[in-house]
Amino acid sequence: MNKTHKPYQKACKLVYLQNFFLSLVFVFVTLESFAQNTITVKGKITDETGIGMPSATVKVKGTTTTAVSDNNGNYSIGVPDKTAVLVFSFVNYKTQEITVGEKTTILVKLESASNELEQVVVVGYGTQKKTSLTAAVSTIKGDKVANLPVANLSNTFGGRAPGLIVTQGSGEPGQDGASLLIRGIGTTGGTAPLVIVDGVPRTLGQLDPQSVENITFLKDAAAVAPYGVAGANGVILVTTKRGNTGKPQLIYNGSYGIQNPTHLPEMVDAFEYVTMRNAAAKNAGTALPYSASDIEKFRTGSDPDVFPNHDVLGELINKDAPMMSHNLSVTGGTEKVKYFGSLGYLSQNGMWGPTSFKRYNLTSNVDAQVTNTTKFSLSLSGRVEDKRYPGKSASSIFDQLYRTPPIAPVTFSNGLPGSYIGRSAYGNIYNSGYSNDLRQILTTQISIEQQLPFVKGLSIKGVVSYDYNDPNGRTVKTWLTPIPYYSVNTSTTPYTYPQAGSDGPAKPSYTIDFAQSQAFTYQGFLNYNRTFGKHDFGATLVSEYRNTKGTTFGAGRSNFNVNIPELSNGSSELTDRSNYGSSSEGRQYGLVFRATYAYAGKYLAEISGRYDGNYVFAPGSRYHLFPAGSIGWRLSEENYIKDNYKWIDNLKIRASYGESGALPYIGGVLAPFQYLSAYALYGNSFIFNGGSTQGLSETAPGNPDITWETANKTNIGLDLSIFKGLFDLEFNYFRENRSNMLIANQTLVPAEFGIGLPQTNAAAMQNRGFDLSLGSHYAFKNGMRIGVTGNFTYAKNKLVQVFENASTLNNPNRSITGKSLGTKFGYHALGLFQQSDDKNGDGTISSSEYPVAQFGTLKPGDIKYEDVNGDNKIDNNDIKVIGNSNVPQIIYGFSPEFSYKGFDVNVLFQGGAKADAYINGQAAYPFFNGGSALKATLDYWTPENTNASYPRVLPSPSSNSTQTSDFWVRSGNYLRMKSATIGYTVPARIVSAIKLQSIRLYLSGQNLVTWTKDLKDFDPEISASNANYYPQQKVYTFGLNVTF
Repeated sequence: MNKTHKPYQKACKLVYLQNFFLSLVFVFVTLESFAQNTITVKGKITDETGIGMPSATVKVKGTTTTAVSDNNGNYSIGVPDKTAVLVFSFVNYKTQEITVGEKTTILVKLESASNELEQVVVVGYGTQKKTSLTAAVSTIKGDKVANLPVANLSNTFGGRAPGLIVTQGSGEPGQDGASLLIRGIGTTGGTAPLVIVDGVPRTLGQLDPQSVENITFLKDAAAVAPYGVAGANGVILVTTKRGNTGKPQLIYNGSYGIQNPTHLPEMVDAFEYVTMRNAAAKNAGTALPYSASDIEKFRTGSDPDVFPNHDVLGELINKDAPMMSHNLSVTGGTEKVKYFGSLGYLSQNGMWGPTSFKRYNLTSNVDAQVTNTTKFSLSLSGRVEDKRYPGKSASSIFDQLYRTPPIAPVTFSNGLPGSYIGRSAYGNIYNSGYSNDLRQILTTQISIEQQLPFVKGLSIKGVVSYDYNDPNGRTVKTWLTPIPYYSVNTSTTPYTYPQAGSDGPAKPSYTIDFAQSQAFTYQGFLNYNRTFGKHDFGATLVSEYRNTKGTTFGAGRSNFNVNIPELSNGSSELTDRSNYGSSSEGRQYGLVFRATYAYAGKYLAEISGRYDGNYVFAPGSRYHLFPAGSIGWRLSEENYIKDNYKWIDNLKIRASYGESGALPYIGGVLAPFQYLSAYALYGNSFIFNGGSTQGLSETAPGNPDITWETANKTNIGLDLSIFKGLFDLEFNYFRENRSNMLIANQTLVPAEFGIGLPQTNAAAMQNRGFDLSLGSHYAFKNGMRIGVTGNFTYAKNKLVQVFENASTLNNPNRSITGKSLGTKFGYHALGLFQQSDDKNGDGTISSSEYPVAQFGTLKPGDIKYEDVNGDNKIDNNDIKVIGNSNVPQIIYGFSPEFSYKGFDVNVLFQGGAKADAYINGQAAYPFFNGGSALKATLDYWTPENTNASYPRVLPSPSSNSTQTSDFWVRSGNYLRMKSATIGYTVPARIVSAIKLQSIRLYLSGQNLVTWTKDLKDFDPEISASNANYYPQQKVYTFGLNVTF
């Protein structure tokens, strides 16, 4: 019996969330004040081309009276008298002020402020004017990703921002987070960028995209220096939505979609399988396993329980798995109080019944201008995640799916599961038990900002945040059961189906793993911003303290006598019980500084940095200063450019240099306290004072000199905008030298030493390249808009210093020094041996016929390898570079868009190049581990098929075929239609008739088409060389946006 959370428990959670959300709405709305109006002014707000601008703000200056334009840009507002001044504003447009006078109709055309100083971007611990920005920063607006059919926000980033490399290794619900790299790989340690949500370190993937305002990627030293020892891999800043001045708006966004794998390999059918097995036996010189009569029965399927022909993948993988999302948000406010609230729900099914993912999101942001100089902000967010999986992992399930041949009884005609090699492909999915992962996460944040009246431009701010269970809190319940399978008894009439055995545990087992985490963050800000004539000064000083605590506990019981864990405690034997747990605590303190200066808006300078301390290092070695500096020059503000090249809107060059750090990671996991030696209880005891005493042994010596990685970053950039924003370009060249990387010390020590040497900060790497973005947009007078944006990133690293043993260090072909991390090494395949190589025609290729010794007895159809050093034998000395890393050195994306008369179309293409995938196991070799075969492997070598793609087929792959070589390297280059959306906004006259503000319908898709040269059966972002992974998903959705 599969234990599930009771429906009423879920209902209660939803009721609590809904009641809380509605209470917030009620409080917010009652805060609105409406003055009695004596004059009504109406009009329309348009952009430079005359197109109406929805959601533009109209405010009576000096009051809290505001209005928001409708879907066509029309507005209506009450003013007290003719002297009133109306203020018209919209994001990234110049603000206009107009005195009412005798007019009761006012038409307003807002001018784009895309190149004006008032446009700001989010940076570390603050915001900056874009034109005065000297750092390398990229931004994705939240509305670009809000309605995409993905469950994980990280999967919306690919192809949208220069400098960002995104790879998705899995499509499994709840486990489909993408791997994010900013400007490639610069270290042998942890490569993930730091994620900051609303100013606090948090997780990224499970945020509701509907609540995100923008995402900013900090790339160079000037941008990441404020994050000190955590900034070397770049920083991702996520800003959630907040309220705006205007009447309340209730917004619904919903979608329903279906999912299917982007790629699944086509497997051989029964006839192809048995024919291929006979060919393999013939090549091996053994008896043929299938007679001609058997082959014909498999072909016709006349007796499906004895001679089956199963499409294993097709029968056990569900098509069109549903995915659904709903979001309800409210936003609005006055000059005194602004608010945003959002309630979201997502449901995603998997490719088989037991797999599902549900997420409930709640976000609430309130900003109150308490006094003329005091601002108070409160942010609350909650998240509940419910992940459900079979007892077997996705990799185990796919391993059995690929191993099970079409002639194996997946299920019999009566529905009972069969088996192959003692395992049931059906049972692994549906009869193996379950794993339920429940997470409940709460984040809170309060800030108070006070302007100090005694010094103009000076303010202080305090921020306190408390995060519960983000990211590590969870409760995982795992119930594993025996997996029965059956056979067919053909000696009875009709056939009978006795149980033939079972896979998995002999009796059920049950474990509960509980993890809880807490994080307290305290920030104190001192900000100063002041303008003196042509001189703009800015300064920020931040003191930040962060404390994290974590607790884990688990218990397991086995040998249950019933299949309901609540009704049994399992076996009483100590060997059938396990209990375990751990606790941890971490602290970090940093002092952040940034000072900016601009003269006349054209000469720019900035210094920034962080004096950072972290608990992971030894006392006395925990603090370090990470500084950076940058300069910029806006040539477009020079009189010569202004007077002679008026078509140049913005031209800026900039440069930065600085230092940032990274914590020590081993195997992708943070490794604190390496300055301490590690000990373990010794398995044996010894006699001391007449009694038995437990032994203690040192397992790893400490290294008191362990320190942070250091990244010295250089960036040179160019920003250009021409013809009033018709064409925009941003270009950055970057170089990073990473030192003090943690690496295993491979220095030989005497065996008497007993243990290995500790990790040491001895490795170095260089990473360099460039990124650029291009954009062009044009609006026609008839309302048609067209545009295209694109970005391109090239990042290549090389290992400058690493430990190598003599066999590689002294061999230029095998040495990894000077080569990129992840470079593939192996033998170079010259092709396949042909019959012409068997000169005496005896079926083998002897040493006299081919003098280079390889692996085993060589025959025509085997792989021929290059003897690199010419010593007539293939061994380690013939290994050389055979391929690139599977992480692309080149990532690019381009997105055309179009809108006209309510219709809008947006398509994103994303691609990667200079990457290679290596396939092996079941993805490459027919009958590997007794398994099935891909249909592609039917193109195997025979005397009649000498230009084959695969070697001669054997009952199990030979040692000569399974050597690591470029024969099995496939190009990972690809181009993908990452997303496409077609939408229609219902005309305002229809919407107004039903008392709504706007309605938009849309069709959207994700991972729609992929073009690749070599990887036809697998996704080019393949995460497992043997293909035992949950594939990425192609998603089609229909969506609805309604504003009330």
